[in-house]
Amino acid sequence: MGRVSTHERLERLPWGDMTDAELSARLRGNLLAFKTLQSRHGPLRLYELPGVRAFALPEGRDNVFQQQVLYEHPEALAEALAPLEAWYRELGVPAWRVPVLPGDSATEALLRGAGHRPEDDIPALGLFLTHPRPPSLPPGLTLERPDDLSAVLELNGLSYGSRHIAFYASWRTGPMPFAHLHAVVAREEGRALACGVCFEQEDTAGIYLVATHPQARNRGLGTLVMHALHADAHARGRAVAVLQATPLGHGLYRRLGYRDLGGWSNWVRRTG
Repeated sequence: MGRVSTHERLERLPWGDMTDAELSARLRGNLLAFKTLQSRHGPLRLYELPGVRAFALPEGRDNVFQQQVLYEHPEALAEALAPLEAWYRELGVPAWRVPVLPGDSATEALLRGAGHRPEDDIPALGLFLTHPRPPSLPPGLTLERPDDLSAVLELNGLSYGSRHIAFYASWRTGPMPFAHLHAVVAREEGRALACGVCFEQEDTAGIYLVATHPQARNRGLGTLVMHALHADAHARGRAVAVLQATPLGHGLYRRLGYRDLGGWSNWVRRTG
């Protein structure tokens, strides 16, 4: 009997049989690959240790969101805590975060003992891409698949502030730096109004940089962009979509059928 691919196996797997842990693992793997890509094509720094990757943006040292540590298991993180603190201190970064998945009490206890404290949660969500609906466009609106991120970054800057996209500065011009990175932009009369990016790894589509122009909200444009991202990813052979939600976008993703996987708790270490 021939070997069954991950995608073929997921196509036969009922949505209800996929656990939150399986979807969370896909999200963590996709996020890790996406952050690593950022570190190779921009100012984001990467520090690798066995079972641990840490990211830092010294230029935005006061933005704790961009200073984060991703780990494979608590034992690896325990060995890495001391060199991680030395690395962040050397870079002049005063605070960094370790996102902890729901139910990982061993890591929570480890971080509490090392001086980290929980500060907030980021909702994680997942969706099985079973025959996603292609978008139906209203008159005057177009969906584009650009080969650069200039419009995407402009809209994200308007929506969330320039400091949240500072590390994408080198991506503003020229083609996108990776073959598995795909963007969708909704335009009306040439004006970019909504956007999103899909970063694909194996069977998983990670959704990032979703934004709508502040003057164009509540028109369903984010829904159109998400439908397009889902349909495109499914056509390229992806079976699962995963993302982390902002409070502004959480309701949209739930209406689209995403399953809540629980909040990833940010355990923050602040020096001084």
